[in-house]
Amino acid sequence: MKEQYDLCKTNINLMKLFKQIILLLAIALSGSLQAQPNSQKILDDLANKTNAAKNIKVAFSYKMDNAEADIHEITEGSLVVSGDKYQLKIAGQEIICDGKTIWTYIADAEEVQINEVNEDESFSPTKLLSSYSDDYNATLEKEYTENNRAYYLMKLVPKDKNSGFEYVHLIIEKDKMQLAAFNLYDFDHNIFSYLIKEYLTNVALGENAFTFDASKYPGVDIIDMR
Repeated sequence: MKEQYDLCKTNINLMKLFKQIILLLAIALSGSLQAQPNSQKILDDLANKTNAAKNIKVAFSYKMDNAEADIHEITEGSLVVSGDKYQLKIAGQEIICDGKTIWTYIADAEEVQINEVNEDESFSPTKLLSSYSDDYNATLEKEYTENNRAYYLMKLVPKDKNSGFEYVHLIIEKDKMQLAAFNLYDFDHNIFSYLIKEYLTNVALGENAFTFDASKYPGVDIIDMR
């Protein structure tokens, strides 16, 4: 059972992980969640702060825990998002998208798969960001201080019972009005935790930041599935 959660085994797990991370950013950008007055103001402030950025670069620590199955995994990753363009790096894999084409590079297999962006799939950050705005009921569970920093702990419950997870805990650093951590709890007793180690906005990006440069990966097997 443990192998099915290994991020290095399959692209499906990587894409599921990617959508969870985009959900993190989507919640940050969604200022119209159904929420109690105090919660709504916090989310509005977070949305306004995040929406002001031209791009976002996040370095994070990812954990997946399931006490019943004795599964405890941890790895590091990074994500850069600019409009419909993005780059995710984690567990020896990369997903790069320029808005039209997606490159999925798998280091162990020394191969890159090339696909067109499928409009019917919810992998586009912009599509995801717009779709989450009215999908949650949000409450402020508490305010607390840790290591001399003040935080809000928000609980978001999806309105759709078929969403695949029970609820989300969103931890916001109060003074910066910035995401600090994100915990997703699903119905299979899995807890997916993301600790943001670095959160940068308006970073300088190279001209080819969102395209795959095969010259940097000598001997890579290119599988064009377009």
